[in-house]
Order: sequence, then C-alpha cells, then structure tokens
Amino acid sequence: MKKINKYLYGFLLGIMTVGLVACDDFDEINLSPSAAGAESMRPDYLLATSFQKAQQNPNDNERVFVYNWASIARVIGENTFGCAARYSDEYNGCLYSFSSNSISAATNAIKLVDENEAAGNYNEREKKYNNNIRQIARIWRCMVIADFTDCFGPYPLNAFQGVNPTFNSVQEVYDFMLSELKDAQSKLVMDIDISEKESKQDAAFKLNPTKWQKLANSLRLRYAMRLSEVDAAKAKSEFEDAARSALLTDNADLFGFQEYGGWSDWEGVYNRPWDDNVISQSMVNILTGIGGIKTAESYNAITESTADITPYVKPMNYIGLEFKNHYPENTDNPMNYQWLDGVPESVDPRAFVLYNLPNDATANTYSDEAKQTVAEEGNSSYKERGMLDTDGETYTWGKINATLTFNGALSGVRTAWSPTFKFNEVVVNSWNTCSFLSEKYRNNSKARIWFGPWETHFLLAEAAVRGWSAGTDAKTAYEAGVTSSFAYHGLERYASAYLASEVYNRVGTSASFDHTAEPVDFEADYVDGYTKTAGKKMYHYPDASKALYKGHKLNDALSKIITQKYIANTPYGVVEMWNDRRRLGLPFFEVPGAETVLTGSDMDNAKTYDPVTQSCKNGQTWGMFTQRMRYPTSLENADVTEYNHALQLLGGENNMMVPLWWAIK
Repeated sequence: MKKINKYLYGFLLGIMTVGLVACDDFDEINLSPSAAGAESMRPDYLLATSFQKAQQNPNDNERVFVYNWASIARVIGENTFGCAARYSDEYNGCLYSFSSNSISAATNAIKLVDENEAAGNYNEREKKYNNNIRQIARIWRCMVIADFTDCFGPYPLNAFQGVNPTFNSVQEVYDFMLSELKDAQSKLVMDIDISEKESKQDAAFKLNPTKWQKLANSLRLRYAMRLSEVDAAKAKSEFEDAARSALLTDNADLFGFQEYGGWSDWEGVYNRPWDDNVISQSMVNILTGIGGIKTAESYNAITESTADITPYVKPMNYIGLEFKNHYPENTDNPMNYQWLDGVPESVDPRAFVLYNLPNDATANTYSDEAKQTVAEEGNSSYKERGMLDTDGETYTWGKINATLTFNGALSGVRTAWSPTFKFNEVVVNSWNTCSFLSEKYRNNSKARIWFGPWETHFLLAEAAVRGWSAGTDAKTAYEAGVTSSFAYHGLERYASAYLASEVYNRVGTSASFDHTAEPVDFEADYVDGYTKTAGKKMYHYPDASKALYKGHKLNDALSKIITQKYIANTPYGVVEMWNDRRRLGLPFFEVPGAETVLTGSDMDNAKTYDPVTQSCKNGQTWGMFTQRMRYPTSLENADVTEYNHALQLLGGENNMMVPLWWAIK
C-alpha cells in the first residue's frame, strides 16, 4: 500500500509540472507547485491541467481517436482497426494513460479545495471562486470517467484517493455520475465575476458558472438516456428531473476546446498528415439523398468550388457501375458491387462541409492530404485505379477516374480477409478514389467539440418519443436539433427545405419527422462495369427485420432522431456515436464484408462472428460490431487481483466483443 501511495503522489506531482504550460500567464496567477503546503497550489491550475490532458497529444489522438473511435463510428472508413475489432495494447494504453492523468488532476483540484476550505485558507471571494473550481472539476471529471467506462467498462471510483483503487461496475459508475452531476451543478455559485486572468484556466467556458450548470444538466440527460435499454424506470426518472433544469441548447454555449498546431495536447485530433481519413461507405449511405437538397444547387455555394459539378450529378435512381466479381458477397451493404461514377442528385449539404470530393482542388474543403496524395502519385489528379483481371495485372475493363465522385471506403476491408479485394484497386486504394475529411477539420482551425447543443435537442426528442416528460414534443425538439447542426455549419438557409423532405437515404431514412412510411425497394438504373452496358435491377434497402435495431424499422421517429444526431456529431462526437450504435443499433451500419476467418480480430478470438460459417444476410447480431476496448496489459501487470475483479464485473474476457451493461444484447 505504501508503494502505491508513493507512486500516486509522485505521479501527481509529475502531472502538475507538465501543466505549467497549459495556459498563458500561469506564472502570474499560480504559485509554484513545488512549494510546501496545500495552500501554495492553485486548484484552478490543476483543473486547467485536467482539461489539457484529456485533449490527446498527436501520439494519442491518432492511436485512440482516429484508429479506434473514428473507425468504429464510421466517420472514416479506410482504417480497419477499431471497426473490425483489431487491437493494439499500446493504443489502449494511450487511452488508459491520458484518461487517468486527466481524472487525477481533476480529483486533486477537488481535494485541494476541500483541504484549503477546511483549513480556513480562503477569504469570502476565494471561497466562491474555488467552490466553483471544485464543482466544475466534478462535472468535467464525470465526462472523462464516462469516456473511460464507455470504452473499457468497469472503472475504480476511488482512484487517486490515496487508497488502493477498487473497480466498480458500469452500473455503479453511472449511478455515481448521475448523482455527482446533479449535486455539483446545484452548488455552483452564480453571482461571481471572473477576471480575465482567471478565465484563462478554462479555455472552453471561461469558468462561466451558468454555462457549466447547463452542461451538467445536459450531461445528466445523456447519461440517463444511456440506461434506456437496461433500466428504463431509472432512466426516465433521472432524465425527467434533469429536463426540468437549465440545459445547454444554444449554439453560443457549445462546449469545446480550440485546437492548435505544434506537438502538444491541443493538437487537432485529425491532423496527422499520413492519415487520409477517407469517408466510410456507411457514412456515404447515410448522407446520400436525405434532405433532398440538390447537389447542383448546393455544392459550389458551400465549397466555393469553381468546378462545374453539373456533368457529374447522377439521378437518385442511378446507383453506378456494377462490378459483381470484385466485391465479397457476405455483406448487407445495400450498395454492394456498386461504384458511383458521379455525385448523387441529392446529398445532405453537411457532407460538403465535412468531406471533400476527389480531385476538386478549388474547393475550400480540399485537404492538404489530398494534395499530398496527388504529389506522391506524380500527376495532376487522384490516381486512376481499376479492377484487375484474374492475373492480378491486367486492366481488362480500363481504369476509373474518381474525380468528383461520392463513394466511401468499405469498413473492415483487408485482402487478408477477402481475397476478392486483391483484384479491386478502387476500394483497396481508397485514398486515390474516395472523399477525405475536410481540410477545416485537419488544420487546427476548429474547436474539438465535447458537447454540442444539438445533442440536447435530440435527447429531448428521444425522450418525448418514449413518452417521457421532456418539456417539449418530439418533432419540435428534433427539428431544433437539425437546425442547430445546420447553423453550426453555416447552412441555415437549407434547413427548412431539408426538414420537409421525404427523400430516403441509401438505408431508408428520410428527414421529415412526419414522414414515417417505410421505404420500398425500387428499380434502379446501373451500368455493367465490365461490358459498359446500361441495365436495370432492384435496389434493396436493408431488411429492417434483420437489422440490429430492435424497433425493426428504417424510417420511424427513433431512426430519424439517431440518424440526425449521428450526422450532427460528425466528426468529433465519435464516442457518443458509438454509444448510440451499441445502445440501439442505430443508425444502420453494414457488416464488414469478409470471406475468411477474421484472423487478428477479436470477433474471431471471441468467436462472435465467423464470415465462413455465418451469413450476415441472415440477420445482424451484436457480435458483428465492436463493443469495447481492451484494458491494457499494464493493468494486469500492476494489480492482477483488481484486473480480474474488473473482468468479473464486466462479465467476460478482456476482448473487444463483450457488450457493456447498458448495450444492446
């Protein structure tokens, strides 16, 4: 025990030292952390350090945010890591480490206020100020703990308390967070003026107690809703109590931290130049068609592109070139075998803010990574790729120029799992053929969003659909959420027409809240990619009866709400997007196409999905989608007893395929 406490004490001093560069002017408003006595250290200094540590430095954000979270949430598609339940102990260790560092600093800020208050070290104004630091630290700490437990599972609530930490179940963690948030927000002192220097300790809200109170109550909505499938009574009670309080609903109150360049914790999570961050086909299916906004009228206006988009626009009933022999059969992707040689007639306008179209260097979304790809390939366009003949060398059917097309990388594509893909250069080399994440999300010009006001609206909408008292009706809240998202992107002018549209996306969901008719398969136009002959075939929407969503609908109110919440949270809200997928199975994701055993994936290790013996066309199961991240081996090495205790509480082995307590089973 002494060794543990000594280690924690040394670790915390290290955290404090690193935090010296967290904000400007710390030297003017903080005393030295090495000076003797608790009264010589500033709790707000520790709070600022906690904020910083959770943002993820470039080493961590690539390994955790991109390779795992964004891959699992299908924000990006070319990475086969998280979405296919592949793991790295090093990457998992990054998440464990920065989460622990952030929680540690917040916990010590709370303890320091408690100690100074008990010792009578504060005057009246300092009591108010440091009380708010304590409550803000409690609120913020819940957010970081939530990310930890939503990724790993059980978490030790007594961590960094000077005792050997003991793991708590996910249910106990959620009980704690809901209670902690309610209490902390109620104890914020509202009648206090914050100086400019003090405000620098909080890069998001400037220590504004009103904004922190709203955030805390909206977080209560988030965490209460997480219980909807396992403890509906508690979820309803906690949600309704929070819904009666002040909530974060205004775009001016968006909670996020500005990204900055340089190798620091503030570096943008998507800005590693060697990561292409190619859009996934899941995302393309969701964004295509929905809202009915015409590409010909929106693309150039949104992107400031000088390209003539008109020749590339394709009717909604056209689904592209078919290459039947170059895609694996075992997937429920409704666009399987197809390559769209253009842009759909209608696309959610947010798509043109979030992603670029291939080879349009005139667009304001065109990323440096796209330019880098061009330079590496030594030509003036995305490199043309083709479907190889059986000799693996001959382009019998020519090559494809992907300029101004809208296709996504198929999640989980690996030639080791699907030999067919060895002959499909177009998919395997998606960085040459698909859309990249927009430049504005890669150049440190945005704030990384931790909670957007649209989420509050969508949570209220879901509650209303469930018959809970939400203080509003479902349609009003739903439309407020969509409008909030459009306003964030500067697209308010499209919101009204979008919300009136009954056009389905590729997975059968429309934008109009009142339009709940299920989609009907239709006769689509296509071109045989081998013979270049035009033809017709039936386009089949996903079979709702076989999807993971227990509502077994594609276009009901809940499908609409979660689809819009998913789009609105792109690209930063990846953990929450993953949480909704695990909680509800929404929005619809296709099962990664594969032809062999998924060697190296926990789907194979845990025997939850074997493409050789299971056809996903017979129905989706939770075992076909990543459920969690593994605890790093450092935990087992440090305390095998508590490691085993954590797994006992988890209810399974330490792999990525064990559903958490609140997840769909």
